Amino acid sequence: MRPTLVLLALTAAGFIAGAVLAVVDPRLLILLMLNNEAVLKGAYYELLTSVFVTPSFTDFALNAIALYVLYRIYNSEAGPVEYVAFFAAALAGNFATVAVLPPRTLSAGASGGIFGLFSYYVVADMMKSRQVNWVGPAFLGALFLSSAILPQVNWVAHLGGILGGSAVALAERALAGGRKSN
Repeated sequence: MRPTLVLLALTAAGFIAGAVLAVVDPRLLILLMLNNEAVLKGAYYELLTSVFVTPSFTDFALNAIALYVLYRIYNSEAGPVEYVAFFAAALAGNFATVAVLPPRTLSAGASGGIFGLFSYYVVADMMKSRQVNWVGPAFLGALFLSSAILPQVNWVAHLGGILGGSAVALAERALAGGRKSN
């Protein structure tokens, strides 16, 4: 199955779980969200669980649309590397959130990983073509800025995701270059 579609299915499952928990027991939902204070006290699992769980239909819908658009543009051409880019970017975004935002910050959702997946493809495409094409970075920048001005959007996670996804593309290229020269 195509990685982008698997990520979309995981995002949908996380929304369903988040919506159910918001009704059944919101305290359980908070245990799965990224709670900076809790992470600083050792609840490291939240760095990962918060990537998918969200009680917000708007967050889910925007993430689902973004993943579908990425699928239509790139058709999961990176294969399993998409998982690496997505999770590395999501974790980078969550680490940045804990490092930069106040301890009582709560956040959840897959958008840091999605921004990272998009940045992965933008950087990988430029390296593959060996040309700087500003369309991808400009579009990514416009998406970032438009999301950053919205209320209750974790722009730090988005920026961390962009940096994480770009790092995966650079690392992949470096590793591929090392294999060719041996």
